[in-house]
Amino acid sequence: MRPARSGPVAPVAAIALLLGLAFSALYAGTSRGVFVFGDDILMYQVTAAIWERGEVAVTSQASPTDIANAALGRDGRRFAKYGIGPSLAALPFFGASHRLFDRLELPETADSFGNLRTGPTIFGTGLANAAIGGATVAVTFLLAVELGYPLLAALLTAFCLGSATLLAHYSSTFLSEPLSALCLAVAVLGLLKATSKGKGSMKGVVPGRWWLATSGFFAGLAVATKVAHVVVVLPLFFWAAVLGWRRARQRGLAVHTLYWSFFFLVWLAAIAAYNWNRFGSVFETGYGSEAGNFTTPLAVGLSGLLASPAKGVLWYCPVLWLSLLGARAFWRRDRACVLTVLAASAGWLLLISRYYQWYGGGCWGPRFLVPLLPLWILPAAEVLMRWRRGRGWQAAVVLGVAASLVVSMTALLVPFNRTGASVAAERGEFEALAWSVADSPLLLSLVHLPAAVVTTSAKLAGRMPLGESGRPLSGPRFPDIAFEHYGSHALLVWTLGCFLVAALALGCALALARRGGGAQKALLSSPPQ
Repeated sequence: MRPARSGPVAPVAAIALLLGLAFSALYAGTSRGVFVFGDDILMYQVTAAIWERGEVAVTSQASPTDIANAALGRDGRRFAKYGIGPSLAALPFFGASHRLFDRLELPETADSFGNLRTGPTIFGTGLANAAIGGATVAVTFLLAVELGYPLLAALLTAFCLGSATLLAHYSSTFLSEPLSALCLAVAVLGLLKATSKGKGSMKGVVPGRWWLATSGFFAGLAVATKVAHVVVVLPLFFWAAVLGWRRARQRGLAVHTLYWSFFFLVWLAAIAAYNWNRFGSVFETGYGSEAGNFTTPLAVGLSGLLASPAKGVLWYCPVLWLSLLGARAFWRRDRACVLTVLAASAGWLLLISRYYQWYGGGCWGPRFLVPLLPLWILPAAEVLMRWRRGRGWQAAVVLGVAASLVVSMTALLVPFNRTGASVAAERGEFEALAWSVADSPLLLSLVHLPAAVVTTSAKLAGRMPLGESGRPLSGPRFPDIAFEHYGSHALLVWTLGCFLVAALALGCALALARRGGGAQKALLSSPPQ
């Protein structure tokens, strides 16, 4: 069982807000500002359609062989096959884009089908994931605190997630993975809050039943973001049901579980209505036969996602090795939470490993595993909490975090989509290269990292000219950040300002955590009254 917290010895909420601000600023400063995936193009067009026309039909006329191909709806219009969640979350950012970024005179470019790939609304809408990624880091800190970790260990755990995992890269894009990660993290936090017996659990401010409602709402939003996440949130429902049963046997099961289920079912109803409006069936998402294309042998997909040179999460997020080291102690801390995370992870891994495109296309690392990273990073807190207890622990922490920071920096500075393996993935030829070390996108990108660091430093310092304005998609060139893609000195100032805000906010959060940690030790060492 996790230790009960003895009361709010430090402004936990303030640290969480500062962490959220720091990483939102960091991700805003490193945003790519361009669309290249296809998913991002269509989700953006849904956001634009809702804001401008009050509908969800998209304008893309791309052919079936293009990455921005849309599905034909029942009324002859075209629709995105992706979940509505990211498009809804981006609405305020799209609405503010013209007012905030038109004055920067960012060039608009489009592909041969007329789909915008760059421009002020593209840059502004993409910042939605910067805010979402920052919020995910803040919630991960709250998760660690709720599990009973010291404030400094909780902060370092959240820092590792935000700076040393795939979340850093995907928060600079406009893909759905950061929102999925946030939803799952909040859903688990809500259940932990609802089950907490500690005096500092905020239950006096927010009753346990409303934490259940919050958990159910975000679990539903996770499914609205990617419908396949239903296999991930199903264990959360059983956790909520067991909680109700333990509270008051059958009466508790009916009452407490209802709070979780109601808000979850609201989202399911919204998804069903969305599908019916587009395709005339509550079960049709637009993927068609692709949705059932689970043809990859389980061993191939599972080993590829976890350990292959091309997509293995243990190589793209070396800090997760610390989670493996801390897994045993984490199991003793809160077994209900661990069992839920294990069940959710097993369900998702089994599903994705069998999918015909288990590698997630021509993207950086195993993007389908990004939603689970806030949960997978939590056992690392056990190691971070013990890192001063011996040279072995210190070496493990330093090596794991340093290696992960290098990988994260590589993803931000080196254009990932210029490697041969990424191109092969786009052509459906990836599986032949998955276990080829020489063709690993990670190693191919690491080769360019020294040059990328030198070039980026020179451009940030104003000692080297930026990319040519008006040709933001040409490349490869360093860094893979918006100011270089647009050749914009205004965006360079934006990036420097965001880095300054991130550094100040992170420094304040660290100071509060250190001061709070001292108060925590004093409280625990004082004799009972």
